[in-house]
Amino acid sequence: MSAKQGQVVAHGAFQLFSDHRKGEVGEVLTDVFGRDDISAVGADWRGIVYFTLGDYAEVASDTVMGFDPSSGSSGPLTPLGDVLAAVRSGEIAEAVDVDSFDAWREATGQRSIDMGACVPPAVVEFLGGDPAERSAQPQDLVSFIATAAALMGRLEALGVEPGDEIPDEVFDDERWV
Repeated sequence: MSAKQGQVVAHGAFQLFSDHRKGEVGEVLTDVFGRDDISAVGADWRGIVYFTLGDYAEVASDTVMGFDPSSGSSGPLTPLGDVLAAVRSGEIAEAVDVDSFDAWREATGQRSIDMGACVPPAVVEFLGGDPAERSAQPQDLVSFIATAAALMGRLEALGVEPGDEIPDEVFDDERWV
């Protein structure tokens, strides 16, 4: 398994990043979390990103963290060695809900998704979207992460709390230039 080239499992259900993709995704995660010790590992078809932290006292440096841009949730998952073993065996597909991915592929006629693509919810969860209602077309992972983070940042800047009505200002790009 070459880190330079990366690896796609189960038609794109899980993607172990290439060196290039690690850099791209790591850069946007650095912006999201305000940390410079993030090392991107991979992502799944739902847009959930997996990474390690080099300098975080609460978890070991080889612990894979997960971040779901749609919900904003993140946390520790499992050691990196376990993830790599699951990629080699193909078992990682079950961990990322390959059955739902296969149902989406069948419903949309998509054979696979490419490295760096994802199928996020049609509306992000923190705006009231249903994670079961997925986009009809794959989207660029980095763009999805950046857009979700920008929207969440706007909500926070406006003081919007869970359950509040979403103000139109959130979507006014001119306000946020």
